[in-house]
Amino acid sequence: MDETVINIHPNDGFDLGLMTTEHTVDIHVGPEHDPGSVEVDGFHRGTLHLKNEVRAGHIELSLKSTEKLGSAKNAVVHYFPSDPCGKLLVTPV
Repeated sequence: MDETVINIHPNDGFDLGLMTTEHTVDIHVGPEHDPGSVEVDGFHRGTLHLKNEVRAGHIELSLKSTEKLGSAKNAVVHYFPSDPCGKLLVTPV
């Protein structure tokens, strides 16, 4: 799986305020909870897909992104709408 792609269940996307099946986002995987605390080069442009094939409450990430979460067994997805595309933070729990 590519590092620029993240998949979640549509119900989880709805909880984040997302209605369509595909969104262009700036992605950051790491411990930061505030997009203002992440350097501009800490984000990479990618796509968030809402897919029924993903179990609710789960997230599909690339292996490289998963490694950035360290030994955490769980992660939280934070979405911050902005122009031209939203910011998506994936933080370990």
